[in-house]
Amino acid sequence: MGRKNFAERRFLPLVSALLFFCLAFLPLSASAQEEPEIDLLAALVSSASYSDDGGLLVRSWLKETAWDFQSRSTSTRAAEGRVHLARKTLADGRRIAVLSFPGTENKKDIEVDLRLSAVPFGGTSPSEFTAVAAGSDARDLPHVHKGFNDFVMAALFTEEMPEFGNRTAGEALADELKEHPEEVLYLTGHSLGGAASLVTAARLADLGVPPEQLRVITFGAPAVGDERFARLYETKLHFTRIVMQADPVAAVLQSLGKGFVQFGEKIVWKPRTREDRFHHEMALYFDEALRCYYDAVQTDSPHELFCGVPHEVAGGLYVAAPSFDLPEALAQDAPYIERAVHDALDVRYAPTVFSTQGGTQESLFAAARAAGCKYVLVEHFSGNLLRERHGSFRLTLEEEIYTSDGRLLSMESRSTNTGDLPAIEAFLYLMYKGSETRDAALGL
Repeated sequence: MGRKNFAERRFLPLVSALLFFCLAFLPLSASAQEEPEIDLLAALVSSASYSDDGGLLVRSWLKETAWDFQSRSTSTRAAEGRVHLARKTLADGRRIAVLSFPGTENKKDIEVDLRLSAVPFGGTSPSEFTAVAAGSDARDLPHVHKGFNDFVMAALFTEEMPEFGNRTAGEALADELKEHPEEVLYLTGHSLGGAASLVTAARLADLGVPPEQLRVITFGAPAVGDERFARLYETKLHFTRIVMQADPVAAVLQSLGKGFVQFGEKIVWKPRTREDRFHHEMALYFDEALRCYYDAVQTDSPHELFCGVPHEVAGGLYVAAPSFDLPEALAQDAPYIERAVHDALDVRYAPTVFSTQGGTQESLFAAARAAGCKYVLVEHFSGNLLRERHGSFRLTLEEEIYTSDGRLLSMESRSTNTGDLPAIEAFLYLMYKGSETRDAALGL
């Protein structure tokens, strides 16, 4: 039985610069900001840009669903610029590519964030970008946050590479887009990463890339430039900024009186989790993107963006309706947890049949045999409030795998806290933690 496939949530070794940008891009409709799968894709890749456990979890999912995820890091005296590329070839031969930047992760990033002075912004080449930013008499030019500009210049517009004919990676990317005017590049990121994605899109626009090829989606990102910057670039790129209600960071630069202003289409999300979480964290943005996706997508047909090539299970896998024992604050999340975990299983294994019926073990095994499945997976999701940490929960996922004639093959219990990941993502993390044991029991 088919189901919607699920998209989840250290940098990788430096890859060949030539391979990094020899790519094609998926055309984007004008209403993409209203498509929950696009928002989820942006949240997914933004999450993967981080080097924490959540980011590594998403990278694992990307690999399983036929995405290629590559990373570059270039350090200068001013910043450690890091950029990531996720790309995938679709069934009709088109390829989709998303360029993303991580948020604040280290001491040098903090220094970037705190470099609040404004520098002139202009030019039509990397050398001019640098010269203009260093200039003192540029009152009529747009101005941007110096730290964000330093980060982007380090990541894409400083190092000239022989593979690109002694051009920077940013120039090579701009030329690739201009040579293929039907193609579109997505740029995304959270917080500092979102600011970097917008500055990058503006630099690409100044290199001659037209507005219809630049699509920016940010999460909780501060403003990057002054009023002149906003008015100039609002016509040179498509920009959607998603902001969590009560996120204190998204408006911090305006409150500091530095003259930075926001622009673009603003979408405000109100977090529906009942966990006590900081409203700026990327995990919360991903959590809400996932909820919006599941609320909007009610069919069993998987979206092409989130499909992969699953492992073939000889005899098939029958997944019983799960049981839940969650505290009141998490009980409302049970439908999302079930869909997310089962979609992740559907990505990984085939053929897979998902049951909505309960009953005794005997009836369960009989139903599995009737469905033509050799293996049966039984799941139990539970959670308890941790008294010492207000609003944090200890979550446990128990899995049992049987043959359809009732023989127990494996039994495993895995636990984690919701300190770093909201409940839905935490249970996905537990599901992936059990992949090796589950694969062995299924003969993979």
